Amino acid sequence: MHRLLSLMLLFFLAGCAHTGADRMSLQQADIRLDLAERYLIENEPRPALEQLQQVKEVSPDNPRLYFNMGLAHTSMEDWDRAARDFEKALELNPGYAEAWNNLGQVRKAQGSMQEARKAYEQALEIEGYLTPEFAYYNLASLFQEKGDLERALEYAVKSVEKNRRFVPGYQVAGSLCHELGLYDQALRLYERGAQSRAEHAGLSLAYAKELVRAGRVSDAKTWFEHVIEQNDDSHEARTARDYLEALR
Repeated sequence: MHRLLSLMLLFFLAGCAHTGADRMSLQQADIRLDLAERYLIENEPRPALEQLQQVKEVSPDNPRLYFNMGLAHTSMEDWDRAARDFEKALELNPGYAEAWNNLGQVRKAQGSMQEARKAYEQALEIEGYLTPEFAYYNLASLFQEKGDLERALEYAVKSVEKNRRFVPGYQVAGSLCHELGLYDQALRLYERGAQSRAEHAGLSLAYAKELVRAGRVSDAKTWFEHVIEQNDDSHEARTARDYLEALR
């Protein structure tokens, strides 16, 4: 009996030690995931992948792991691996909207426009998608490349409706308005963008140019001066000074 109790105690202690090791490994895995994401932000995909491969040994069913691997392979333009990574993330979490959006980007890079569109649209169908402006923007870019400018503009406008501070949406929407000859709409869009992101010199400059086009020279001068005040050594500031000189 004493021997049996001793064996049971050994198994219990071994089990406790194993559980503690697993917890420590999972904690380290989260740290490595954070580190990998930092590398990705700094556009260093290879060290990011080194961290992610170690995470995979401990947490092979983590959708965040495969999402970040997809981002790393996307950065390296390894489209096939990126697609497999995002698909694995979605297999583990079908409601991973960001993975659907990035899978769309990969499919577009592979030339599969229809599949790209489906992926973007799938992202937008997911309730709770925190950054839908990206999927709308990507749809706008896709339709712009296909030559369907009206549809592209529709999605670009939706991107800034979802996020009034989304600079790329204003830029592509404004460009599309010019291509379509919709100058009044371009003026309204750039006005909204410049007011929402007054610190963004590019949007302020674009709005000032639209004001010149609309014949509102006095208002345009105010915005050109605003651009210069933000950073008088920037490219936008130099352009603004040229406009002010021409408008004297």
